[in-house]
Amino acid sequence: MGRRRLSNISLKWQAIQNKVLKTDSGCWLWQGHTNAAGYGIVTCENMTDLPENSGQVTVHKVSYLYHYGRLPKDKIILHDCDNKRCCNPEHLRAGTHLENSRDAQERGRLRGINYIKEYGCTRTELARKLNITPGNLSNRMRKWGNPYYKPGNR
Repeated sequence: MGRRRLSNISLKWQAIQNKVLKTDSGCWLWQGHTNAAGYGIVTCENMTDLPENSGQVTVHKVSYLYHYGRLPKDKIILHDCDNKRCCNPEHLRAGTHLENSRDAQERGRLRGINYIKEYGCTRTELARKLNITPGNLSNRMRKWGNPYYKPGNR
């Protein structure tokens, strides 16, 4: 089974390029609709080239598929430029959820605490040091802002 041509992706990519602003920083910024998370989106009804096969698809995903072909099953698309509206294929790469989380922590993109900056380790590593679960650590941080808080310590 060879690599299938992505003819529908080609047509969609051609249409997307009409709404892209190429910046001095190298980002290709989508000027159309965005989803609640801030990513550029397009409607792709009944496109057999896409895994979802319909509905709204992120613009950076269409760009990645057009320029690089299929995305490996266990991978997601990461932005090296940290710009959610960017669809420049040179700024996109396949990676794992773990890589994305580490990038977010290292670059200070996460809401709330940046564990690496504050404590020199990841949330999971800090939780292990405190002998609690990462979820418990997150709950403590949200509620009290201090991972060392223990109920009854006032």
